[in-house]
Amino acid sequence: MAVLSRTGRSAACVADVAVQLARWPDLVVSHTRNVVRFRTMGREIIRMPGDHTAELLLTTPVIDRWARVLAGSHRVTQGHAAGWVRVEIEDQTDADMFLSLVSVALKVNGETPPVSPG
Repeated sequence: MAVLSRTGRSAACVADVAVQLARWPDLVVSHTRNVVRFRTMGREIIRMPGDHTAELLLTTPVIDRWARVLAGSHRVTQGHAAGWVRVEIEDQTDADMFLSLVSVALKVNGETPPVSPG
């Protein structure tokens, strides 16, 4: 995972998370020059830009339902688009939280068909 090979403890945590996710059978990994992406059922649900953050398609209904809890973590902020959150992964606790959120994202994104682009 070359894009995630930067030095630093938090980048190492993100790289460890990416390695774990690559083993999950419901996820398909793809690499670009700057980002590692994971898809499920044809829908991109995870973006890892190679720093200490990862973005996750949690969906707007889940974000709305969990707004207070997510905001209270101080590690979760609004992502690049509606339905996405950005998670700072600085240590193993953050990594564990992110992996738990990925499990939720897999469930909710498997319930609705992907939106066709354009």
